[in-house]
Amino acid sequence: MSERTWDGVRGIRPNKSSIGADESQSHVPDPNNEREKDAVRYWIKFADFYQMPHITYFDSVRDLVDKLENIKTKKLHEISDNMKLYNAMAMQSILDKWKTILAMINKK
Repeated sequence: MSERTWDGVRGIRPNKSSIGADESQSHVPDPNNEREKDAVRYWIKFADFYQMPHITYFDSVRDLVDKLENIKTKKLHEISDNMKLYNAMAMQSILDKWKTILAMINKK
């Protein structure tokens, strides 16, 4: 999971952020702490693949094999189609938000 933080991408495993959190956030683990399991576990739950719908999760290689052996091809196509639809809607939503933000900035 070295891609979880910018420092991780550069091969560095920091135990804190370069800039400290606001006091109001002192109860939240540091998002750039790569050395404490609790900090990583806290932040990894916000990863895209845990936020997006239609993803099939597995707990082990055996669980994955079981799921692959028991799923129907039609179901795989249905999952794929639902993912494509969600991605298209998410893209449009993000574009609309950026258009609104940029329009507000342009007015100033």
